Amino acid sequence: MLLAGGKSRRFGGINKSLIEIDGVTIAERSVSLLKPLFHEIILAGWPAGSPVPPGVRPVSDNYHGVGPLAGIEAALRASVTPYLFVFGGDMPWLSEEIITRQVNDFVNYPADILVPCPGELQEPLHSLWSCNLHEQLKKYLESGGSPAVIDFFKLVRTRLLRLEPEPGILKAFTNINAPGDIPETS
Repeated sequence: MLLAGGKSRRFGGINKSLIEIDGVTIAERSVSLLKPLFHEIILAGWPAGSPVPPGVRPVSDNYHGVGPLAGIEAALRASVTPYLFVFGGDMPWLSEEIITRQVNDFVNYPADILVPCPGELQEPLHSLWSCNLHEQLKKYLESGGSPAVIDFFKLVRTRLLRLEPEPGILKAFTNINAPGDIPETS
């Protein structure tokens, strides 16, 4: 699932998934890479009225003001598969190789959530989730739990996938947070 919501304050409220890099939106880049890898692509937090990229299924948040966990909850609820791969909608350089490695690791060594960790940095919005977590996440949100994704990680069997912090790996986890993060050319 692709998390495309958020306030994007540093972008004047523009949906970061619609930012173009080399003439292609981040959403289009992501969907193009993910389509051959996954049974379905769920798009959470997509702004009403914006055209939905072909081949994806949009879902609406059930909880507001709780950040990415709202989109994750909506996607867990909507998913027809037992697992959900969560991607930030502002990550233009996703890597098929890293995604495949992460899926294989998750299948071979199950956990509730698998989070990649290049060096010492956890990447919560590039994580694999068991859809069995839906009810627990729903209760967590309804009880007023912290909106920080990593705080929810502490309540379930979360495992880290250690990765070497090499340039190619770090690029795959790069997200666009401010206009200065958009390269002239990639």
